[in-house]
Amino acid sequence: MAKYFTHISQKVSPANVNICSTKCKSQLLEEQENVTLIVNRRVNGTRQKRWMRCKWQKKLVLLLILICMLILIIFANTDILFRGNIFTVFLSSRLNKLSHIKKQQSRYDSDTDLTTPAKPVLKPTHYLLNYSSSTHLDLGAQAPPMVSDYNIFVIYTKENYHLHLKFDLFAHSLLKHTNAQLHLHVITDKDSQTSVLDILQKQIRRFRRTVIYTMYDVKVCSVIIQDIAAKLSPHFSSAPNSYYSDSLFFLSLGLHRIADTSLSKAILLDCDIVFRSDVRLLFGEFDNFLPHQLFGLAPELTPVYRHILYRYRVRFPKTSFGNPYYPMRFAKNNEIGAGDQANHIHEHHGYPGLNSGVVLLLLNRIRESKTYVEALTSTEVHRLVAKYSFKGHLGDQDFFTLLGYEYPNLIYRLDCVWNRQLCTWWKDHGYSDIFDAYFRCEGVIKMYHGNCNTRIPE
Repeated sequence: MAKYFTHISQKVSPANVNICSTKCKSQLLEEQENVTLIVNRRVNGTRQKRWMRCKWQKKLVLLLILICMLILIIFANTDILFRGNIFTVFLSSRLNKLSHIKKQQSRYDSDTDLTTPAKPVLKPTHYLLNYSSSTHLDLGAQAPPMVSDYNIFVIYTKENYHLHLKFDLFAHSLLKHTNAQLHLHVITDKDSQTSVLDILQKQIRRFRRTVIYTMYDVKVCSVIIQDIAAKLSPHFSSAPNSYYSDSLFFLSLGLHRIADTSLSKAILLDCDIVFRSDVRLLFGEFDNFLPHQLFGLAPELTPVYRHILYRYRVRFPKTSFGNPYYPMRFAKNNEIGAGDQANHIHEHHGYPGLNSGVVLLLLNRIRESKTYVEALTSTEVHRLVAKYSFKGHLGDQDFFTLLGYEYPNLIYRLDCVWNRQLCTWWKDHGYSDIFDAYFRCEGVIKMYHGNCNTRIPE
């Protein structure tokens, strides 16, 4: 126990304690300073790392913001222009945005004017055909020296053997039945224009006539009415490349643009028309037009529109649209006597549609008609087609048919004797029982229409 206490006492003696305490303090201070330095270094390093990390994060955020702003500026203020193989990008600031847009718009407009081909100008060629001369007098673009009140338009394109025969018969019958001073306006192509002149000269020499002849380029005429054809062809042609999809089958609807403004009236005829009377009598029908009427057409003599209007007629079974013009006759039995039966018979005329083989046009009225311009808008065409569930395939004739039913005040009903159609195709295709009701035409025939390549009666 003594040894133990002695050992202890030596360790904890005051001197030792002082020495130990002094040493411990200094060591502690050094250690504390070292620890403090280490801690400070660690703290400073951590802060520096955090600061550096925050700095890079801030830079990254700023970079992302700048990229987003740049993208927005590019999408908002960049105009991309292609000039051949040159690709140029113009960036504009917010301050000059409006002026930049105006500059780019004007530059675009000028480039459009340069790259878009100008519409061709119609330059008809005039001829004076005289039976006493073996050659025709080519007047070029110069106006003919004579003026005629009988302006007849005909389309003669894509010549073939059958078309040649039809036009020859047309010219023969026309000149045979009149001695009026005629002005023939023929819309043709380069491959057909020689035949037109040959046929006309032959018939003029035969009947000893003098005729003014004006030739129009069908390509230029098609461009002039292209906007009309583009609106109508989707609804009134059977297929994009079908016979009636060609813009010339809508030409009658824009003839007022093609004809010279000095012409106030004209008649458009198909090549398969054959005259049995003087054409001056047909021009006399213009005197019967009411003040608001623009066109004159005869009724369709087949049930083609009864067929086309099938869905509409199912919904409206009492409609007259698609019925034959001469229907069954109805009479009040109690009012009919033996002597006055005819006075009490009431005919309810139907509306079988219109045929565009013969079209009378008051050109000045058509040019000035706001109603007609409105009827040719895409909105109105869509409305009419939807209203009557109409899908036609006969070009301008389909539109005339809808126009005549929706706007009856615009159409003068020409008697069927001026357009006695001969086509019987529908009689052999499902309508044999009612075909005769449509085919009926009362009166002395003045003009035959050999549609469907039908033979003209002798």
